[in-house]
Amino acid sequence: MTNNKLDIVIGMVAVGMILYHLTNVYYSFVGSLEHKWVHLGFALTLVFLTAIKNSKRNWFLVLPILASLGCLAYLKINLERLQFEMGFPLPADMLISFILIAVVFWACQLSFGFVLPIVATFLLLYGFFGGYLKVAAILTVREVITSVCLTFGSYDMFGKILGISANVIFLFIVYSGLLQSLKGTDFFNEIGKIIGRYSKSGPAMTAVVSSAFMGMTCGQTSPNIAVTGAFTIPLMKKVGYTPAVAGSIEAAASGGGQIMPPIMGAGAFVMADILGVSYSRIILMAAIPALLYFSSLAIYVHLHALKHKVIPLGEKVDLRRLYATAPLFVIPLGLILFLLFIDYPPMLAAFWAIASLALLSCIRKETRPSREMIVKGCIFGATVAARVAIAAATLGPIIALMTKTGLGLKIGFSVDIWSGGSIFLGLIILMFAVIVLGLEVPTVAAYLIAAIVAVPVLIRLGLNPFQAHMFCFCFGAFSSLTPPVGMGAIVASKLAGAPYIKTALHAINAAVAAYLVPYVFAFNGDLLLLTGASLQSVLMSVAIVLLGLLFVQACFVGHFLTGLNLAERLMMLIGALGLLVFAAIKSYPFLSLCLLSFFAVLWQLRKKTHMSN
Repeated sequence: MTNNKLDIVIGMVAVGMILYHLTNVYYSFVGSLEHKWVHLGFALTLVFLTAIKNSKRNWFLVLPILASLGCLAYLKINLERLQFEMGFPLPADMLISFILIAVVFWACQLSFGFVLPIVATFLLLYGFFGGYLKVAAILTVREVITSVCLTFGSYDMFGKILGISANVIFLFIVYSGLLQSLKGTDFFNEIGKIIGRYSKSGPAMTAVVSSAFMGMTCGQTSPNIAVTGAFTIPLMKKVGYTPAVAGSIEAAASGGGQIMPPIMGAGAFVMADILGVSYSRIILMAAIPALLYFSSLAIYVHLHALKHKVIPLGEKVDLRRLYATAPLFVIPLGLILFLLFIDYPPMLAAFWAIASLALLSCIRKETRPSREMIVKGCIFGATVAARVAIAAATLGPIIALMTKTGLGLKIGFSVDIWSGGSIFLGLIILMFAVIVLGLEVPTVAAYLIAAIVAVPVLIRLGLNPFQAHMFCFCFGAFSSLTPPVGMGAIVASKLAGAPYIKTALHAINAAVAAYLVPYVFAFNGDLLLLTGASLQSVLMSVAIVLLGLLFVQACFVGHFLTGLNLAERLMMLIGALGLLVFAAIKSYPFLSLCLLSFFAVLWQLRKKTHMSN
């Protein structure tokens, strides 16, 4: 099959998948379980078709498509019997389940690399042989396969996670893909240019602002980098930023998109389900941490520009494009927020956002899309969403086997012992666990595995469930920046033509707020707008954290009003940590440490005055 014909097939499958899901919002052709099967069937087909396009083994990769569709058809035909005889599958049922599990794990490897399917395979083998090795309860092959694929419960291959992907995540990712292809992203690119014209950091501030806007509609790090970094990274290099610094600023800015409401990473929708709250509650919880993160990043790029005497380019803003594309961005996003906060289901909010975007794009000649643009957006959105669906289908068996074998309880008990009853040590253990998990698996996987295993331990130690889950989610989101396999930093370094490790280390410096703010809100619920938080206490906490982040970034950059020497850096850092600890636990001895930072500021003022004279 030639590439042109294959592109047509991929386009047809993507458009068909989107039309099916949009129709299902208001009219269901099938039951909820069958809907998940259809969703998975489309996802597997798209993933393998994309792999065929990028592979020379075209004929071979058709087989898993046929196998997966055949297996799902078998489950549909035999659904009534399988539900009636649950727990007693026939040999044919076992064979079909094995094939489907293998195909899903294979698709997961094509989408995310080897780590997640290896973890899933290990747990499958642990279920088969753990009892004989006396490290788990003895389970038969029938019990393992039934728990993974044939219980049709909350946590198996076709459980809640896949349901969230089919009903909510898919539609939001499609909305993001269409927004990009229909030129809605041009709006915040132009807004970024305006900010960049009046900021000392120029295109670096453009990257921060445009990536924040992109994050509001995307919730994915790599697509965010690809869209905004394509024009911000070359401009940053042009005004004097080194390739590594330019790539790191874009990676850090785009990484924040996963915690930027209203459309955050897929894990946010899963979090809402686990906590049993509306998604609008998750949006409110994430609002202040996201604003603190992007404010800290803006401080970083500003101080960096002052240190290196960056001269902004003064890019020309296309006002006609700005006014033409503003409705494409503002109205659908406003509609999403409005519908979510009047308690409409997220799937309806996504549906009407897509509908309004399609309608608005046709009104003006400047934004009227061609057929190619629409198909391109459909392919991009459906393909990204298909990979998320595969991750969701793989996570089901992982959670099912952790529960069935008792491994989750054992790991949780180990975390309890290692922490020694200390919430702070428990948080450190959880942070490293999530970062390691997130090195080569999607954020939703890193978050969910840690949430099932470690978060219950922190809750038993006395941490609020909302704070524990948001802590876990934030570190999962920013694992994309962390070496040795930070995918966000890899993409940004390639765009910038810079060494990967150097780019990743600079990105961690820029994104330092992502590693500090979660510890503050883990102890201070005011930053998550939890029940009982007064406006005065929220504003006070935000001001203290912002001041602390200012001093931290000054220490990392090595510049405040003028260059900082080693002693001034240390004073800034100690004072900053004192402010952050005070914001977390309201202990006044720690607040006194901030005097060191103010002494450093006074010394900076003196140096600045001498330089002026």
